[in-house]
Amino acid sequence: MFDTMTPAVTFNQQAALDGLSARIADLLAGNLYFPCVLLVHPTIAALHSAQQSLASQQQWPTVSVGGFLSAALSELPFRFWQRTAQRSFDDEMLRHAPGPAICTDIDLLFEPSLRLDPLKLMRDASRQTPMVVMWPGQYQDNWLSYAVPEHAHYRTWRPTDLCDQCIIPL
Repeated sequence: MFDTMTPAVTFNQQAALDGLSARIADLLAGNLYFPCVLLVHPTIAALHSAQQSLASQQQWPTVSVGGFLSAALSELPFRFWQRTAQRSFDDEMLRHAPGPAICTDIDLLFEPSLRLDPLKLMRDASRQTPMVVMWPGQYQDNWLSYAVPEHAHYRTWRPTDLCDQCIIPL
């Protein structure tokens, strides 16, 4: 799927992550219509390092989206998956209100059979619970992508309806 063998972060990148924590906290404390910050990088290892740094510094809970969604969908017939995925995501994020919460392992949201718009789902849920999302992809020239073009679930968005400062490439 993604390059997980690349070293997570260098010493300079770790220093940048440490400074990023306060920036994200200030951003989410502001008056954003969608208090949803995406930390974007193509490698899972870099996102994991960012998540660990942010969780350690801010003491925000980490929510494994794939973990709770797979548990919610595992016993249901396929025809209920889309509605259950939407409801489960909203319910789980509401459990973490007033937030912020750090969302990881978001890959299941991009499963084509669920017919979800993951970015819209996150934007809408952030109105109840501010969130920081570890987003495996890229952000270039105001285009947000999930995954890489060769990946089966590759998707792009433009515009995102998030503030310019809310999408942070690592």
